[in-house]
Amino acid sequence: MAKNVSVELLEETRSLYDILETCKDACKTIGISDENTWLDLEINGYLVRYKTRDELYQNLPSYRKTTWKFYDLYGNSINLPPDMMDIFGKSTVYHSVKELESQDQIIVESKFLDGFNKFITEHGMDQVSKSLRIHEARISKDEIKHVLEGIKKKIQELLDMIISLLEIE
Repeated sequence: MAKNVSVELLEETRSLYDILETCKDACKTIGISDENTWLDLEINGYLVRYKTRDELYQNLPSYRKTTWKFYDLYGNSINLPPDMMDIFGKSTVYHSVKELESQDQIIVESKFLDGFNKFITEHGMDQVSKSLRIHEARISKDEIKHVLEGIKKKIQELLDMIISLLEIE
């Protein structure tokens, strides 16, 4: 089964969600479920386990960390200074794999950026930056593909380990 799933992963004949579910079943069957809790996190999304942004960012796999692209009310791209990007530009892609597979981009609406806009107003470098308003932040299709590739790589590592364990027995 693990070899078949490995081929399906390579050939992309099944969704990552379905492959993760199969991997979860395989881990249960051979008794290594406790070592692979990341399967549940990929299937259900990372917010089920980590509630604060800091906790989430610390525990998120590196392939799920990306950067926002910011836009104003009119859809124009906004480039923030590097020091502000260091503080606010780090994004966490905490969504379930099923959500990621079905979306071309992830949009964060302005209501979730109020704290960010308030900070800019209070701490902007000049009048232009103080009057800047972020209307939405987006995670692009390319960034989502990067996350999905990271998930695929981790699945393949798990399948290789399962195949090795079964060949030893």
